[in-house]
Amino acid sequence: MAAALIAVLSVTVLGVPFVLALDRDAPPLRLLGLAYLYGTGAIYFALLALSVLHVRWSLVSVTIAALILALPFVRRPGGQARVPVLHVVDLFALLTPIAFAIYATMVALWEWDFWAIWGLKARVFLERGGVDWRFLESRWNVFAHPDYPLLVPFAYDFAALVNGGWSDRWLGVLFVGWAVAFLLVARELAGREVRPLAAALAGVVMSSVAISTFVGLAEGALIAYLGAGVLFVRRALLFDDDAAWRHGAILLGLAACTKNEGLAMIICVAIAILIIDARRVVRLWPAAAIALPWLVLRALHRLPTDLASGSLAAHVAAHASQAGAMFRLLAKNTYPPWLWVAMLAGLLVLPAAARARERFVLIAVFLQLLVYVAVYFATPHDVLWHIRTSWTRLTMQVAPPLAFAVMIELARHAEARSEQQ
Repeated sequence: MAAALIAVLSVTVLGVPFVLALDRDAPPLRLLGLAYLYGTGAIYFALLALSVLHVRWSLVSVTIAALILALPFVRRPGGQARVPVLHVVDLFALLTPIAFAIYATMVALWEWDFWAIWGLKARVFLERGGVDWRFLESRWNVFAHPDYPLLVPFAYDFAALVNGGWSDRWLGVLFVGWAVAFLLVARELAGREVRPLAAALAGVVMSSVAISTFVGLAEGALIAYLGAGVLFVRRALLFDDDAAWRHGAILLGLAACTKNEGLAMIICVAIAILIIDARRVVRLWPAAAIALPWLVLRALHRLPTDLASGSLAAHVAAHASQAGAMFRLLAKNTYPPWLWVAMLAGLLVLPAAARARERFVLIAVFLQLLVYVAVYFATPHDVLWHIRTSWTRLTMQVAPPLAFAVMIELARHAEARSEQQ
């Protein structure tokens, strides 16, 4: 466990210069949360660069590469960070992360997709000392989804390098780090818009809906990057916050380095911004730049994707006849159902002005869900099986930013009414 904890601490320290370079007055909660997210992103680029340059991975080579990436960004803090005003209710937000930490580290990682995809790649790369392109290119390894981005396997590999060898016993600690990082960011952003009690209550709710129970898969990291990215872009649009633009774009880019769904969210966010304020869409350019290296490497190595196999028209025609069963299964497997019901109810009771204020989040999440449904109609797999094995995770990915937006607007509405009385 010590090696995993040292890895988490190391990437957090590594991420601090990147946060301060983008936001010299980052408050403590934001600084700590983003430091872990940026630190794991920096490790991803360090390992990817070493692989491209054919430099064998070792703790020394990775450390040197990471420092080379970080040193140009070293800055002094601005000294004007906004100290968060906490509330006693914030203590209740600690309960779920503590329980999750116990759950995630109780035994070695156990998910099938960890064994067949994320963990398998990490172990193969570790033994080779870099990305094994022949393994990814082989038609015998299509089950491992060679086209998936590599941020999570690289995080496993960094922990293994710190450990001095492969062990999946304590890798769950990494997922605790991603969960806590996102919760810190969400709590800090909530505190900027509503009173401490309402912000603390929002933190309690977020701690229940923003933690993925699929430990070992990339969902935990994706929820953190995607959710934080959308929330920062939301803040940037609402308050014309330059630092929020920078954070939002970079976090969305790192989401695209985590799973293909992150790339889809960049497109959905761009469309949402075009609808709201087309001039600002250029502020997303860092997201595209961060996602680009893997897309280029994936194309150069012709890494296959199972979703692109066969005839698209034939798949759509075959699945269209099952549309009724598909939508019933989507409704049944939405996670968590109580949250989506609560969010819809919250949107209905809000005044029209509040819903209009959150139109960016509403549009981006709606478009992302449409993308997911469209993929089901295009899938070459048995569509009902595909829905059963993925829809729960997909709805888990996009629920946090929407839940945050609804809770903040409800709190603002309640505070406004209390002031009028």
